Amino acid sequence: MSRAARLVAPVAALGALALAVRRRRRRDPERVVRSYYDAWADGDPDAVRGLLDDDYEGHVHTLAGVEERGRDELGRLVASHADAFDRVEYEVHDLLRDDGRVAARVTMRARHRETGRDGEIGGLVLLRLDGARIAEEWSSWDYLGLAQQLGLARGS
Repeated sequence: MSRAARLVAPVAALGALALAVRRRRRRDPERVVRSYYDAWADGDPDAVRGLLDDDYEGHVHTLAGVEERGRDELGRLVASHADAFDRVEYEVHDLLRDDGRVAARVTMRARHRETGRDGEIGGLVLLRLDGARIAEEWSSWDYLGLAQQLGLARGS
């Protein structure tokens, strides 16, 4: 082996190792969940859609029952959410991972643009991942509690 080849081989090995670490980080379920809620907080529908599998299915428990959402509908919802709220932040608690599924307790804090009131909503989320993409979502949020905080429902 030539001297140049002996010098290049370790550098190439380090490059391959760095690439493998970057790929693993992108697939890290915790990173996927945090990126998902960061995109929601930023009101960025393209970033949210970029984290979703092409066949994404969302099942969200709301006041009116379970809403079924596809990838494009979720993108529109993120944009609508960004119009309704500012100063949005999400906190991910108690993240659990098991065989391609991630469960978390999540809190959103934001200011409602129309009422000017601050609100906080808690939710439970279960995501099924396909690699580094969200393939399916089940979630349940305290929408009534948020509506009451914002003065949009009785008990406020």
